[in-house]
Amino acid sequence: MKLWGAVIKAIKLLSIFVMAGALYAYAMFQGGYVSWFLFYSVIVIVLFNAVFILYPLRFIEVERRIDRRLLSYNETVKVDLVLKKKIPFPLLFLSVYDEVPYGLRGQGQTSGTVFFFAAAKKLSYTYEVRANRRGEYHFSPIYLQAGDLFGFFQKERTVVLPVTLTVFPRLLPLRRWNTAQRDEQYSTLSVSSKSIEEAFSVAGVREYIPGDKMTSIDWKMSARAAKLVTKEFESQEGKGFLMVLENDKTDHWTEPFERAVEFAVSFIDYCYKQEIPVGFTLSARSEILIEEETKQSHFQQIYKELAKVKKEKISPNTTSAAKRFSGRSIVWISPGLTLQTLDVLQRIASPGKKLVVFYIPNETNNSLEKERLYHLQRQKVNAFAIQLKESSFEVTS
Repeated sequence: MKLWGAVIKAIKLLSIFVMAGALYAYAMFQGGYVSWFLFYSVIVIVLFNAVFILYPLRFIEVERRIDRRLLSYNETVKVDLVLKKKIPFPLLFLSVYDEVPYGLRGQGQTSGTVFFFAAAKKLSYTYEVRANRRGEYHFSPIYLQAGDLFGFFQKERTVVLPVTLTVFPRLLPLRRWNTAQRDEQYSTLSVSSKSIEEAFSVAGVREYIPGDKMTSIDWKMSARAAKLVTKEFESQEGKGFLMVLENDKTDHWTEPFERAVEFAVSFIDYCYKQEIPVGFTLSARSEILIEEETKQSHFQQIYKELAKVKKEKISPNTTSAAKRFSGRSIVWISPGLTLQTLDVLQRIASPGKKLVVFYIPNETNNSLEKERLYHLQRQKVNAFAIQLKESSFEVTS
């Protein structure tokens, strides 16, 4: 195949010289201004093509500039493609195309363009993309293409420039947080957001450090001590609580799973504002991904994990749920109360164990769901239903 391509190029090059020779012969025999004008015009084009053949596209430096690598849901970002010629040369046309990862939507502009008679040493093109789906997106190849006047010769180059964009899940407000409901067949516990917050208490105070939140300042103690002091939080067990997002690949549909991810990031944001120590892991993983903390960088790390989380098969090395979460307060977020979920939660639940469950309700299997809730409530497990209504999450018990 390469040999055949080389033969075609040789034939094209030979045809240009044959055409130049024919025009020279015509000028010699015909004479006159027109014939010699045609000959010299073609000679200029032949020389231009010869230089183009010798001009490698690697002499063009390619750069992709993106001002932000962390994006909120539905946010737009500008992408700048910058081309710099080490040796200026007036290319007849130069096309540049950036391959945009699937999931990032363009904003009415293509991710590439064509520069005609591009004699400038520096060329640039800007387009925008919108982050309309959470995830981790990897930009890599940028394609360059150039050609001559007759279309006989074309050059292509692929430039690998790996860049990663992280799109956080959609962040929605939580409402009706303190609502409790009662069913005639199964009595439900009347619990509120305090069932989470009561797991934490102020362990003490410390001297104010620049960067501490204003909401964490203990104003009464500050007045007594005549200096700013900040509250320090810890859980009743001394570790905060661990959020577990259920991501079993075989047990849940995609849409409820995405709702669960969106609720998880919204709940994490709530904990960040309340300065509640939170850790994070996935039900299909055998290890704790992120230990409990309250720093801003810690919460950002959880946001990143939620941005790229996927459904997975349960790890064969996963130890029993009771051992994995021993000695921890657990917030379990589930895309649905399946039999497998119920079995895991019942093994985790134990007397004195703090376990709170948030789940996406199943509209078609309401009776089975109520029965499973009844079993959880018998073990003193607080369960909250999550429903997406009017661009916010309604949390009910």
